[in-house]
Order: sequence, then structure tokens, then C-alpha cells
Amino acid sequence: MKTLITGANKGIGFALAQTLGRRGYDILLGARSETRGQAAVEKLQAEGINAQFVKVDLNDLAQLSSLAQLRDIDLLINNAGIAGNIKSDAGDFDMEKSPFAYTTADLQETMNTNFLGTHAVISQLLPHSLTENAVIVNITVPVSQEYWAPLAYVTSKAAQNAMMFAFGHQFSKEKSAKQIFGVMPGAVATDLNGAKVGDNPVIKSPEETAELISHFIFDNKNHNAEIINFDGTIYKSYEPGLRSKIIKDVAKNGLKRKLGRK
Repeated sequence: MKTLITGANKGIGFALAQTLGRRGYDILLGARSETRGQAAVEKLQAEGINAQFVKVDLNDLAQLSSLAQLRDIDLLINNAGIAGNIKSDAGDFDMEKSPFAYTTADLQETMNTNFLGTHAVISQLLPHSLTENAVIVNITVPVSQEYWAPLAYVTSKAAQNAMMFAFGHQFSKEKSAKQIFGVMPGAVATDLNGAKVGDNPVIKSPEETAELISHFIFDNKNHNAEIINFDGTIYKSYEPGLRSKIIKDVAKNGLKRKLGRK
């Protein structure tokens, strides 16, 4: 069994590498920096885990094309990403930064990394690198919270979630055995947000988070085209009411009428 984990030299990604390595997975440890990536690999190897470094730079689409050379990947975990520019007058890690304070450049950088980079990883691996029953997991977040909306970050995750639904539905249409789903692990102490365990009772450690994500991976359920919240709640659509209305309307009136065609 083999897994590629992006952003795995630290935080949630490294904890997942440890957790899956202890389950017997061969670890392809994806990271931008070869120095930091190799250091993380050595830590895993010291634990008796079979691990090797794979360069994964979500900002370099040309570099990501090299991933197409990989083979026999059973599990892809898209964990890497950036928070976007969350610096404000309140500090460097202001997760409550006003959405009005983000620039177009902030949005573009974060979308390029978190959405386009993740899309490129999946696209490079899909044709020949993933096994027949491969599972793809995207680490994601809620995108419509009233009191928590770091704009660049949640916008990129919303796009990533839309991609997950689209890819998952295509797997179903093609009767593929592959799965893709998202996991929202909740508040986690990482370098991404500057949070620390103990700051708030709801903040998890990366190790606790890795165990949570692993639970959903190995629960023997098909989670294709789903987003799973940390409490186990499953979301199959962002617009359940609207989706139901559209389906009923199309069934009643026909697709052409629904699209305004004659």
C-alpha cells in the first residue's frame, strides 16, 4: 500500500504520514523544500516507516508534471496549502481579518496554490499513477461561516470543494471504483493559523487530527463526492434544497424548458 501526502513535512501532513506509516503504508512525503522534506523522511525512517521524499510545489505547475511518473498510489491526501495573506494590524495570524482587506493579489496567490495546484496534482496522477480503487482525500474547511471568513483561504477551499464534487460525480458516471472526498477536521493547531493546543478547548493537535482523518479513510464506507465534518456529519451538496428543487423541476418540465430553450 502506498500513499502520497502533500505538505507532509510538518503539521497535519507529517502526523498523517506517521499514522499511515504505522499502518503499513509506504509514504511518499510531498513537500516544497527538499531539505525540510528529507529531514521529515529521516524522522519517519527512524520509526521504522518506509518513506521517501517527493517534491510537490503547488506554486509550480511545471514541476507538478513530474508526478505523472509515480505509480501504484492507493491513497492521495491533498493537505498542502497556504492561509493566504492573513496579516493585519492585529497581527500576522489574524483569522478574523476583514474580507474587505484582501487584495486581488492575495486572492490570486491563494487560488493558484490551494485550488489550481491541488487540481494539477490530481490531474497528473489520475491517468496512470493511481490504483483502480484509489482514494483521494482533500483536507478542507467550512466556507460560509458567519464569524470566520478568511476570504482568500475559504474562497480557495470553496473552489477545491466544487472540484471534489465534480470529480466524484464523474467517477460515479464512469462507474469507477475510485473515490474522492473532503474532510473538515475542525480547528487544528498548525503553522498555517498560528494556533496552539490549549488556546481553546476545541483546538486539536495534528496527531489527534490525523487519527480523525484516518478513521474516515478506514471506516469501510464509500464516501465518494462527500464532505465529512469532524463530528461525522456528511454533506453531499452545498445546496441541498436548491438541488432538490432543480431536479424536481427538470423532471416535471424537461431540461430544455428549464434552460429557456424551445
